[in-house]
Amino acid sequence: MSRSRTRGEAQARETVPGNPRTSPADLLVQAFLALFGRRFRTLLTMVGISVGLAAALATLGITASAAGAVSDQFDALKATRVTVKYPSEAVAGVRPRPDGGDSRRVRELNGVRSAGLVSRAGEQPAVSRLPGGEANDLPEGTVMAAQPEALLAMSAELTRGRWFDTGHEARRERVALIDTAAAARLTVDGGAANSVIHVNGVSFSVLGVFRAPTGDTNLTGSVVVPYWAASQDPAGLSFAPAEMIIRTDLGAADQVGEEAPFALAPGAPDKLVALVPPDPRSLRQGVESQTRALFLGLAAVSLGVGALGVSNTAYVSVLERRSEIGLRRALGASRRAVAGQFCIESGLVGLAGGVVGTVLGVQITAVTCLAKNWLVVLDPVLTAAGPLVGLVVGLAAGLYPALAAARILPAETLRAGV
Repeated sequence: MSRSRTRGEAQARETVPGNPRTSPADLLVQAFLALFGRRFRTLLTMVGISVGLAAALATLGITASAAGAVSDQFDALKATRVTVKYPSEAVAGVRPRPDGGDSRRVRELNGVRSAGLVSRAGEQPAVSRLPGGEANDLPEGTVMAAQPEALLAMSAELTRGRWFDTGHEARRERVALIDTAAAARLTVDGGAANSVIHVNGVSFSVLGVFRAPTGDTNLTGSVVVPYWAASQDPAGLSFAPAEMIIRTDLGAADQVGEEAPFALAPGAPDKLVALVPPDPRSLRQGVESQTRALFLGLAAVSLGVGALGVSNTAYVSVLERRSEIGLRRALGASRRAVAGQFCIESGLVGLAGGVVGTVLGVQITAVTCLAKNWLVVLDPVLTAAGPLVGLVVGLAAGLYPALAAARILPAETLRAGV
């Protein structure tokens, strides 16, 4: 009889989950059943990790894609423009030549496509269709004097009429070109050649209408007159010091920026200031690092909140299952087996949250990039590591509750009747 009882107790201990002889596969099954029995709580806990990981992956993907888009938008139009500024005060041997000699010398440099002088009006002029200049129909307009080659260097696109040329420059004709935005404000329609505008009461015949390149605030809404007006100043505009606008071949901007001051003022090149476009790679890296640092901090906070949620849920589960833990310990389960099951439960929650968070992060990145017409940039290593990160976070969050469960003594739970 006693031998039969001993054999039955041994068989019971062998089938009890958490028994020292219980295999890791049995612990995995028991952990899965425990989580499935608390489906709603498990789902809410998993959401915390999913949101944090999705935020982290979406941050990395969106910032990388945005940086690529910034680099793409910083295209040849901006990467090939060099501006050389003349000094504001008269310097011996440093003065622009309205006859076009400066532009010709610069155009002879290797890598230069076009170049021309520009001078902007130093005050807000009154531009209108009515004589006398009493009504300002273009309150936001800018008046500039430019050589014909300067407009080509600024990538202006003629839409109606014609450009003014060196003949208009030599004859000192009062002609003008206006931007499409200015044409709309001044109601200059398709008959641009028959239109007349007044700048501070001085009449100019409109030769043509041009479209400013996207993002060029200097040309948008502007009125452009021949460069002779910068020295003659018939409308009393007080033009600012001249600038040489240079359009270069792609990759030649830095070299042209170094050589242009010597071509314009061989005796005093240091008096001229050459502005070259920044390196697109450094611009991209700067945008990517700054935005990534900001959003990764927010993603880390979200992931930390998810980990705290897993830890809190696991600890509450330990308190609720004290009687179960005590019974298993009384039937022979070791501390290691009890702690192992709770670690497996937390790890499963973290792993599931990692998988869901990875999928969400990829989808958020893809949808955002498609909405912005960006190229989707995702690091496959980071994407593959998403579930692993969730697993590690889950295991770390469940470590303390697992140790707390392992410290529960069977005698205390049985004596207390919990």
